[in-house]
Amino acid sequence: MLLSTENKGLRYRVGERRAIEILAQVGFDAIDYTFTPHMEIGDMPWTGANYREYAKEVKQIADDNGVFFNQAHGPFIFDFNYLPDLDKQIIPMQALCMECCAMLEIKRMVVHPLHDSLYRGENKKRLWDLNVEYYRRLQPYAKEYGVVVSLENLFDVDKRRGCYVETMFSDANELARFYDDLGDTDHFDVLVDTGHSSIVGGDAAEDIRRLGHRVKGLHVHDNNYRGDDHLIPYEGTMDWDSIMKALADIGYEGDLTFEALHPFAHIDERLLISKARYLHDVGRCLIEKFDEYRREGENS
Repeated sequence: MLLSTENKGLRYRVGERRAIEILAQVGFDAIDYTFTPHMEIGDMPWTGANYREYAKEVKQIADDNGVFFNQAHGPFIFDFNYLPDLDKQIIPMQALCMECCAMLEIKRMVVHPLHDSLYRGENKKRLWDLNVEYYRRLQPYAKEYGVVVSLENLFDVDKRRGCYVETMFSDANELARFYDDLGDTDHFDVLVDTGHSSIVGGDAAEDIRRLGHRVKGLHVHDNNYRGDDHLIPYEGTMDWDSIMKALADIGYEGDLTFEALHPFAHIDERLLISKARYLHDVGRCLIEKFDEYRREGENS
């Protein structure tokens, strides 16, 4: 199992090149390239005229440091006021992101479903049908650019009550049915976000077992079952032994990819390498647990 992490948090502190250098220096095998929210708000070159040249530069930095980009997070911060008109912004931006993935040789790109907090009754059916159309519309671009679109378990926020609620793909059984109905394992797969399972009252290990062979990628982070905190594992209260055992039990063959978004946000710059090394070491610990559970399964 390869070890990777998202790069946005560190990139905010030290820039593109130095973030890649640090993650490679401390021993990560790969990097999850986070395009969001930069594509949506246009504060990086990905939406400018020279985005192809920028992609070559970023790819070269990774090559020079002996790492690669194993997956990516596509845009998801859109103006939902004009949905379900997908053509104004959403489809073109996802297609652009897939093109950028192809230039960086990224094979998997996470695409959130279109969703809202009123996930029941007629609105539930409307969102389901809208997302069938959405992912079908992305299918030709996935094929063109050689990118697999990952469906991620998600949540929403009830703004009136100030709490997390279920939405599209929150329920693992519904996510499995949606994925199976797409009927295209060449261009779609499933990614489990461990923290998202917890904050809607679920359990990451249970979701992994329900989704089974469909799970090809991960967003690994911790919380206290109350907020989408994106903590480093063991900084929250999730059960990491059960999660790694579940992955071993389903025969998971993908990477361990962190989405711990905030460890670099407020520390002194002199501690960034130490923090990155700690994140790396936690990842290697989890992979060791996974390997132990896998061997136990093989010998039982």
